[in-house]
Amino acid sequence: MPSAKKPSAGAKRVKKTTARPAAANKPAKRAAATPKAAGASGHSEAGPGNIPESPQPRAREPRVRKPSGATITIVQYVSGIACPVRQKRVLRALGLRHPHHRVVRPDNPAVRGMVKAIPHLVRIEEGERGA
Repeated sequence: MPSAKKPSAGAKRVKKTTARPAAANKPAKRAAATPKAAGASGHSEAGPGNIPESPQPRAREPRVRKPSGATITIVQYVSGIACPVRQKRVLRALGLRHPHHRVVRPDNPAVRGMVKAIPHLVRIEEGERGA
């Protein structure tokens, strides 16, 4: 079934043209893309006498937090893929990301309650207490 917007077979099509500015027809030139422009601006590659504009980003050192008091080591030993969203949220809140991932958390009722909510996914390593 023909749509209402299509012209009939006997109608003549008229091409619509819009006025464009002259600069829009030409592709834009990039000054830094050409080697001459890069050398002329004074910014060249880092060499023995040249200092780059921005320093290289440093690798972040892992932040190690030593909890005070008693601690427990929690190990995730089952994937949380097929679990309800609530249990996945508990895993993430404990800091567990994948099976065999272990974290050290303070031994308090809040953490114990989180572990008690997902006992089928995690274990508490008894030998590592206070580590």
